[in-house]
Amino acid sequence: MKSLFAIATLFCHLLVFSQSATLFLDTHKIRIGEQIKMQLTFDYENPRGNAVVLWPIYDDLLTDDIEIVSKSIDKDELIDSSKALYRRQQRFILTSFEEGTYTIPPQEIELGDSTYLTDSALILVETVPVDTSKGVYDIKPIYAVDYPISERSKDWFLENWYWIAIILGLIIAFLVYRYVQQRKKQEGPAEAKVIIPAHILAMEKLDQLLKEEAWKSEQKKNYYSELTDTVRSYLENRFDIHAMEKTTREIIQDLKYSPISEADKVYLRKILREADMVKFAKFSPTNEDALVYLHNSIDFVNRTKTEEKSNHEN
Repeated sequence: MKSLFAIATLFCHLLVFSQSATLFLDTHKIRIGEQIKMQLTFDYENPRGNAVVLWPIYDDLLTDDIEIVSKSIDKDELIDSSKALYRRQQRFILTSFEEGTYTIPPQEIELGDSTYLTDSALILVETVPVDTSKGVYDIKPIYAVDYPISERSKDWFLENWYWIAIILGLIIAFLVYRYVQQRKKQEGPAEAKVIIPAHILAMEKLDQLLKEEAWKSEQKKNYYSELTDTVRSYLENRFDIHAMEKTTREIIQDLKYSPISEADKVYLRKILREADMVKFAKFSPTNEDALVYLHNSIDFVNRTKTEEKSNHEN
C-alpha cells in the first residue's frame, strides 16, 4: 500500500513539474491580408537557476506562405517561486496573402539536452468574394474641363520633379567632389594603413591569456568572455562570420555554411555553449577544462590561418 502511495505521489509530482510547450492562435480562419495573433509559451522547472533555454529564431517568414508582421521580444518570468517554475513567452502577428490551408509546424524548444515540441496548427486563408450583383453599366461620355496654366504648371512639376531632383543632386555631388579634392591636395597623401592578419591578432590575445595563466582565475566568467570574444573576432575577420553581433545559436547556424572542418565546428559549438553556461547559468568549470579550451583555440587558429603577409591599404 505504501509503495502504491509513493508511486502515485511521484506521478503527481511529474505531472505538476513537467515542462510544456504550447502554441496558441486567436483564430484559425482569416481572409487574405488579415492578421492572426500567435502566442508561443514554454513552462519549465528551474530549481537551481541555471537552466539554459534555446528559443526558436525567426526572420520575416514563419513558413513559405505565412509572414510575420511583427513579434515581441521573448522573455522569462517567474510564475511560481515555491516550485521554481518559469514561463518563457513570445507573441507574434501573422498574415498570409495566398488563398489556401496552411500548417504551422511544431515549434522546437531546447532545455538542456531535451527538446520539446508544440502542437502544429492550421490556418485557413479565404479569398475576398467579388460583388457582381450590380451588373454592367455603359461608359460615361467625355466632358471638357477648364485647365488653367497654373494647374498645368503644378501638374508638370508633380510629374517631373524627380528630374529636377536629379539635376540638383548632380550639382551638389559635383560641388562635394570638388571640395573633397581640394581638401586632399591641402592635406597631402594619406598614410598607408597596416592591416594585421586575423590569426596574428587572435594569437596575440591567446598567448597573453596563456602567459598570464588566466584559466586559473576564480573569475571564470571574465576568462571565458575574453577567450570567446577572441574566437568570435577571429571568425569574423577570417571567415566573414559576423560573430560579434550574433548569439551563439545564430553563429552555430552560420557555421553550417562555412569552410570549417566538422571537427572544428564541434569544438566551436562546445566552447560557445560552455561560455554561455558560465556567463548566464553560473556554471563553474575546472581549471583543467578551461586550459583545454585555450589550447584548442590556439590549435584552431593555427590550423585555419592564412599564410598571407601583412598588406597595406591606401
